[in-house]
Amino acid sequence: MTDWLESISRAPYRFWGLILAGVLMTALLGQIVIERITLLSSGTEVRLATAPVDPRDIFRGDYVILTYDISRLPMDSLAEDADDLTAGSPVYVTLTEHADGLWRANGIFPDYPDTEGTAVTIKGRIAWLDRSPTTPTTVAPDVDGITPTPAVPESERCVRCLQATIEYGIESYFVPEGEGRVLEDMRDERSITVIAAVAENGTAAIKGLILDGGDPVYLEPLL
Repeated sequence: MTDWLESISRAPYRFWGLILAGVLMTALLGQIVIERITLLSSGTEVRLATAPVDPRDIFRGDYVILTYDISRLPMDSLAEDADDLTAGSPVYVTLTEHADGLWRANGIFPDYPDTEGTAVTIKGRIAWLDRSPTTPTTVAPDVDGITPTPAVPESERCVRCLQATIEYGIESYFVPEGEGRVLEDMRDERSITVIAAVAENGTAAIKGLILDGGDPVYLEPLL
C-alpha cells in the first residue's frame, strides 16, 4: 500500500520531467536548425570541383558521397609547419577563386590564418597522410586562367611527396529518393560542382549541386 501511494505521489514529477526533457530536446534541435540556416544563408559561397563515389545507402535513402579537389593536397608545397601536422589534426585551408569560378587551395595551416583579399578559409581535419608522387592533376595556387597547372614544375616534382587527405564535413549530401543512382550514372560523363557556404570560423555546409557548370539541380531545402 505504501509503495503504491509513493508511486502515485511521484507521478506528477515524472510527468513534468518528461515535459521538461521534451522541451529541452526541441530547443536543442531548433538551435541546430537555426545555426545551419544561418550558415547557409550568411556564409561565403564557394564552388568546389568534386567527384562522387558510392552514392546510395539503402538504410538512409539516397545520398551522394563526395570527394573534392581540395580533399587531397600536397603538404610539401602548401602546408605551413607541415611537420607539426599529423593524422587527426585540425587544419585550415585557404581557398581562392579562379577564372573558371571554382575555388582551389593555396595554403594549409594548423591555426586560423590571416588572409588578404577575397580568400576564404575552410576548416578541415587530416584523415591520413601518405607519401606518393605528385601528378599533373594536382592543382597548385598559381592556376592560369581555367587550366590547372601541376602543383610542382616537372623539373622539381618529388618522388615521395607528403600528401594529406582532408575531410571538411561536407563529404555527403542527401538528394531526393532515386536521384543518387542517377548521379552515379552521370559521374563519368558530366562534371559535378558543389555550392558550399563557409562561415567566418571555417565551418562549411553544402547548399546545392551543379551539373556541367549550369544552374543548380539540387538545393538545400532549408533555404
